[in-house]
Amino acid sequence: MAPFASALALDFSDRDGQIEGRYPSSRAVVSDLRPSEPVHCLYPEVLKARAAQFLSGFPGRVLYAVKANPDPRVLRLLWGAGVRDFDTASIPEIETVKAHLPEARCHFMTPLRLPGAASVAYAHYGVRSFVVDHPDNLGPLLQELEGCGDARVFVRLAASHGEATFDLSVKFGAEPALAVALLRDVKKAGFEPALAFNVGSLVARPAAYESAFALARWVLEEAEIRPSVVDVGGGFPVAYPGVETAPLGDFFAAVAKAREILPLAEGAELYGEPGRALVAEGMSLLTQVLLRKEDAVYLNDGLYGALNEVGLSGGTICFPFRAFRLDSGAVSELTSRAKPLRVYGPTCDSMDVLPHPWNLPENLQRGDFLEFGMAGAYSLAVRTHFNGFTHGGIVEIEGHSAVPPGFQAQAGERKLSPVPTAI
Repeated sequence: MAPFASALALDFSDRDGQIEGRYPSSRAVVSDLRPSEPVHCLYPEVLKARAAQFLSGFPGRVLYAVKANPDPRVLRLLWGAGVRDFDTASIPEIETVKAHLPEARCHFMTPLRLPGAASVAYAHYGVRSFVVDHPDNLGPLLQELEGCGDARVFVRLAASHGEATFDLSVKFGAEPALAVALLRDVKKAGFEPALAFNVGSLVARPAAYESAFALARWVLEEAEIRPSVVDVGGGFPVAYPGVETAPLGDFFAAVAKAREILPLAEGAELYGEPGRALVAEGMSLLTQVLLRKEDAVYLNDGLYGALNEVGLSGGTICFPFRAFRLDSGAVSELTSRAKPLRVYGPTCDSMDVLPHPWNLPENLQRGDFLEFGMAGAYSLAVRTHFNGFTHGGIVEIEGHSAVPPGFQAQAGERKLSPVPTAI
C-alpha cells in the first residue's frame, strides 16, 4: 500500500463505487425502494451535458475539482465524457482518482500540503503540478522536489472580487509583489514557474475574471516571466434558487478575451478548475419527512449530512425541489401551495436546522418525500456520520428525458419552480 493510504480512498474502494439501482425516474425510486434513509439520485445525462459544455466552451484544459464530489461513479462518468485532468488537494483524493481512473492526470492544486505529500504525489502518482503562495510553503516544496526538474510550480495570486459569493483569497493567495518574488524564486530554483489564481466561489459575473487577468498581467510583466500555463481556478456558477448568474458561455468568452492581454510563452494554455458547475445539477437528494410539527418538518437528512453546505453558506445556497406522496402503493406529486416551513435534520442536535424557513408544500406530512435538485456538489463530500446517520446509497436515473428538479436541458437553462425560497 502506498504512503498516505486514506480512509476516504479505502471507503470508496470497498464499495467499489457501484450503483445501487437504476430507475427511469425519482418517482420510481420512491415507489420501488420507499427509502427510509436519504438517497442520492445520479443523473448521468445531465452530468455528461455539463462536461460537454465545459470541454467545448472553456478556452483551455478542464481540471475537475475533485473536492466537489469525489464519488467514483461521478469520476467515471466525467472520464467517459472526456475529462482527463483532475484538480486534487490531497493524497487521498489522488488515490481515489487513480484507483478508478489509472490513466487520469492529477494536479496538486493547493498551497497547503501535509509534510511529504508532494514527494509521494510526484513519485507514486506522476503528479507534476504543485502550488505555493508564500515563502513558508515554497521552501519545503522545493526540498521535497529536489532533483525533480520536470515539476511545474504555480504561484497562486490573491484575486478577490465582489462578484464572488465566497471570497477564497482570505485563506490562500499571495499579494502581487510577493507573487512576483515567488515566481522569480521558483525559476531560480530550476523549476518551471506558472501562475494561478482563484477569483472565489459561486461567481455571479465574469468581471471577476477580467479583473484577475489584469492583475496577473502586472505580476508577469514585473517578474519578467512568460509562463506556459496560467490556471484561472474555479468559481464558475450554478444558478441556485435566488442566485442570479450570467450564462456559462459569458464566462468562457470573457476568459478567452482576457487571455490576450497576458505575456505568455508560445503555445501557452489556460487551466480551469470547475467543480460545483460541473456536478451540482447532475445529482439530487431524495429525503423523507420523519415528522411534521405545525410549521416545522423534520427530514431524514440535515446539516450534519447532505444539507451541510446550506448551513455553511448561511442559507445563500438552497435547492429546488419536487415532493411525492406514497399512498396505497401509488406515488403522486404534491402540488399544493407553498408555505414557509422550518426544516430540521434527524440528529439530536438543536443546531441541525436550516438557517431560514423554506417555502415547501403546505400539506407536507410525515412519510412524504422531497427530492432536492442541484445537490451534486459538496453534498456527499462534506456529510458526516454524526449520531450514526448516513445515506442509503446512490441510484441512477436513466434516460435522456429524466432531469432533476431545477434543471432544464435546453441550452443549459434552469427551471427554478417550485423553489424552496429562504424567508
